Amino acid sequence: MNDAIGVDDILEHIERLRHGETLTTERASAVLDAYRSGRLADYQLTAWLATLAGRGLRFAEIVDLTRAYLGPARGEGAVPRDGRTVVDKHSTGGVGDKTTLIVVPLVAALGVRVCKLSGRGLGIAGGTIDKLESVPGLKLEFTASELATRLAADDIVIGSFSGALVPGDTATYDLRSVSGCVRSAPLIAASIVSKKVAVNADAVVFDVRYGAGALLADRESARRLAGLLVRLGGAFGLRCRAVLSDGSVPLGTAVGNAAEIDEAIGFLRGTGDRRLRAECEALAVEMVRVSEPDEPEQRIRERLRSAIDSGAALSMLVRMLEAQGGDTGPVLGGGGYCRPKARTSVRAQGTGWITDISSLDIGRAALKLGAGKVSADDVIDPHAGIRLTRHLGEHVAEGDVIAEVFHDGRDSGDAVALVSRAFSIGRQEDCRVPGEPEPVSEGDVHPQETGMVHV
Repeated sequence: MNDAIGVDDILEHIERLRHGETLTTERASAVLDAYRSGRLADYQLTAWLATLAGRGLRFAEIVDLTRAYLGPARGEGAVPRDGRTVVDKHSTGGVGDKTTLIVVPLVAALGVRVCKLSGRGLGIAGGTIDKLESVPGLKLEFTASELATRLAADDIVIGSFSGALVPGDTATYDLRSVSGCVRSAPLIAASIVSKKVAVNADAVVFDVRYGAGALLADRESARRLAGLLVRLGGAFGLRCRAVLSDGSVPLGTAVGNAAEIDEAIGFLRGTGDRRLRAECEALAVEMVRVSEPDEPEQRIRERLRSAIDSGAALSMLVRMLEAQGGDTGPVLGGGGYCRPKARTSVRAQGTGWITDISSLDIGRAALKLGAGKVSADDVIDPHAGIRLTRHLGEHVAEGDVIAEVFHDGRDSGDAVALVSRAFSIGRQEDCRVPGEPEPVSEGDVHPQETGMVHV
């Protein structure tokens, strides 16, 4: 295949893939180039993605797809190399997952250089960039040289990937979200790792979530994806670790965009529920360990807590927002970024203990409110969202307020019904106990050179 490949050739290529033809960087690049040049329609690229998702890919094919996502300019020094380790972090996404907004400034406050290239939401899993766009004036899209400048000045940057950095992933990302290809492990891995290679990071920590509110439903699938990410990153020279996280219950108390930023700010001020604290600490420990491998874990945990208690972590977040042009008044003034036009209370439908809170129903409710996209041309409402006022394992009486729904004042009945349905109330002994964060390192990965990867 070459630059002059026609649409008929691509359609034939799709047919051959279905019958076992090996995907190569050259073929994948030709398809992506045809789409970016306007010669291939959305539905035709979607057919190619769906074929890859349904068929699965061998590991060597995933490596080639990642190279195609990167394009010819991959890893051309987006991050300055001056002897200091540059760490990136990526979550596969989940309902209420605002860990990036917390752990990046927290780790940077310990002197670790962090360059975080983030994406938008996929399905019910919110995206860090969607959340940060709630901050007025904040610059998020960077070229390679701009990333290098920002990182050299402040040792911390969170941004989105420009088309020039990861052109193939940029071309396919939104279509994956709206075409039923979100849960394909090969597509997930190629998308994530291409962004890490693009910023020329040294090390990456992957947060791989499982449960009804995550991309992968069960822990074993998440473990296999974590292993694939660690192995794929290693193929591109990255030092990688991963943490498995239970996403069956929303993380924290806020779900939405501006609402999650406000919760992250509160966390850096010293508040935050136990599960959110445990997950953020687990991720932060791994990020420091890949940068300072000789530092004892207990000492890292002490330093992390000190960074919050002293205000250094919050100051680092403010510093980053200011450096990227964001309005920090809502942080410094304490008013917050989430200012919905209307709020509707959701009340308990019975008396007992909260035995479960469905991430899936909460995530679907957030989508209905406009906190994410169902169609590619949907417009996100930064103030839409949900705040959980009562938590898993708490006792409630019928009529107690268990959540608040933030909306634009129009009909929110469907979303309110979903939030109400998300709460299960019953006996104390039936309360769900979410799994604890579980580290996965390079030593836990067992390479398999043959066989299709589906997960």
